[in-house]
Amino acid sequence: MKTYKYFVFLLIFGLMMVACGGDTATEEPVIEPDTPAVEVVEEEAEVAEDPVEEVVEETVEEVVEAAIEPITAEELDAAYGTFVASLQGYNALKDYSLLNEQLISDSPPFILDVRNPAELEELGHIEGAVNIPLKELVQNLDLLPSFDTHIVTYCKAGWRAAIAMTTLGALGWENVQALHSPSYTGWVEEGYPTVEGLAPEAEVLNAANPNPAMVLALDEVLNSYADNWNGIDSDGLATEIVENPDLILIDVRTPGEVEAGTIDAPNVVTVALDDFIGLQENWPADKDAPIVTYCKAGHRSTVAMNILKSYGYTNVRSLKGGYTAYSAAGYALAGVPEPTYDMDAAFTTFLDDMEAYNTIGLDALNVALVEDPPPFLLDVREVAELEEKGHIEGAVNIPLRELADNIQYLPSFDTPIVSYCGSGWRCTIALTVLEAMGWEDVRCLKGGSFGGWVEAGYPIIDGVAEEPLLLDVAKVEPAALDAMKTVLHNVPDGFGGISVDDFNLALLENPDLFVIDVRSTEELEEKGVIEAENWVHIPLETFVAMQDQWPADPDTPIVVYCGSGHRSTIAMSILWAYGYSDVHSLKGGFGGWVEAGYPSAEFVAP
Repeated sequence: MKTYKYFVFLLIFGLMMVACGGDTATEEPVIEPDTPAVEVVEEEAEVAEDPVEEVVEETVEEVVEAAIEPITAEELDAAYGTFVASLQGYNALKDYSLLNEQLISDSPPFILDVRNPAELEELGHIEGAVNIPLKELVQNLDLLPSFDTHIVTYCKAGWRAAIAMTTLGALGWENVQALHSPSYTGWVEEGYPTVEGLAPEAEVLNAANPNPAMVLALDEVLNSYADNWNGIDSDGLATEIVENPDLILIDVRTPGEVEAGTIDAPNVVTVALDDFIGLQENWPADKDAPIVTYCKAGHRSTVAMNILKSYGYTNVRSLKGGYTAYSAAGYALAGVPEPTYDMDAAFTTFLDDMEAYNTIGLDALNVALVEDPPPFLLDVREVAELEEKGHIEGAVNIPLRELADNIQYLPSFDTPIVSYCGSGWRCTIALTVLEAMGWEDVRCLKGGSFGGWVEAGYPIIDGVAEEPLLLDVAKVEPAALDAMKTVLHNVPDGFGGISVDDFNLALLENPDLFVIDVRSTEELEEKGVIEAENWVHIPLETFVAMQDQWPADPDTPIVVYCGSGHRSTIAMSILWAYGYSDVHSLKGGFGGWVEAGYPSAEFVAP
């Protein structure tokens, strides 16, 4: 039985006073003379046997609902227009740590748990939460605080929390957030505190007085939801798009998001949530039409679904996981632009941000591994090498050529990563590729890499590394990922290294060989250069900015060198990314060339 406790008693009292009419005379009942007295007594007895409470309650509800005029379109426009205009970050609270801090502050938010009691009994709740199941929310508004109180709603995964947030916003609450997906599940998974069992009985506050017509309307909306809260998954939507030509999809994302692609369906309407009420002319005319709303992840579309139901739309659902989940499932999209990748910007950022050419020494790594937290340790050797020689404890093993195919095992872009290999060559290629894909702090172990680590006496673990954890936290731009896959899948045998002897032979036999020196001008002036017919100086720091100095033909045979081989291997990897197919890096660099007894020449500035 609906109670509407926060305002109903005053309303009924007023109605009853009017109905009783203080000064109006009331005629006494007249009993006809020929009516047997015993029959009258029997009839009165029958009436007295009826449950008085039930009659009164039914009368109360009928009187209340009859006394309240239905909500008008103008009232809906005003309520939802104000709500939508006030949204900040779509009122999705994504930072669980912020909520945790707020809960222990001097002025914590009002926490509203809209799950069913059975869920609390099984999974517990956030301490201090008031539990009102979503379908009973509007019937218990007397348990909520004032309109200007900060409220945070949550449920199991975030869906019901978004509906509750929208409902309360329309009723007049001014600062309601929904704990973003996965809501309570995420709160628990991240280790924030919970309390076992049911929440304590809530205190009656009677602190707010929303529009009675809106209250009745939204109570009807909440109780019209199906058991799955009108959610539809990507598989179900893809099937319906094929089977139901009348299905209407409403995309509530921003115009910029829509420009990046939409779900491929015959009837797609774009109505950005940011101006959802102002764009009512784009809503379907038929309120019984089958509708599915969608956004990026499902939060905004659930808000839009609840709004449409408030306006009388009878067959509205929201896409679980949104456009992101639908596209990830491989279903057809429309209007998706060709993927682009600003490779110049990616490599320029990498080169500009280099520190010590992004290397780390053996001793420094040993210290870093005992820090809290340690860097993410990436072993890019082949599995057979680990089986034979072991690995550094805690390392994740992804062979170099498979690296771009397994980014789901890598940490977030801002997590420090140290890569290592057998001698330091492959980890330099890995460093370059990871930086090009968006990782911001990748270093390569120098000093002989794993071989040097062992020679220095640092500890190792026998055999292969443990299976890596699935992280799936770094979202690499698809075009960047494809470009780096191409690089790594085509890494030649020997990983692009050329010995000083083979380089000397190539200089003698191939007049078209193009030689690039990537050292600094100071190094060239101090130590000299390797003489070559087609020699050019391009410092690594400006390697991308000086593309005009690269060979015009990407099939030109190229050898790059530096002081020892690290910088030239970075440059070689960059050239591979730009499609140069025959590029090598000089092993040991200029130092190895001189040590082997080959001649050098004095650098003459152009």
